[in-house]
Amino acid sequence: MHIYEVIMLNQEYDGEDHFVVAKSEESAKQLVIDYYSQMSNGYLSGSYLSTLTMYDLDVNGPIEPEDYAEEMLLN
Repeated sequence: MHIYEVIMLNQEYDGEDHFVVAKSEESAKQLVIDYYSQMSNGYLSGSYLSTLTMYDLDVNGPIEPEDYAEEMLLN
């Protein structure tokens, strides 16, 4: 497993980056898509986030924890 930073490319979305633990870049993107899909069934019902696709996301990584000089919060 690796840590990936998943970035929203489309500014119409929340613009928030997500740090994800996943086996691959594709899996990291899919986890974010699944997250927003689940949320769209709740309070985000009818939201543009329910139409999020792989093409709306980019991935930095894999990020190795030892590459960071400082501690940080993963969201």
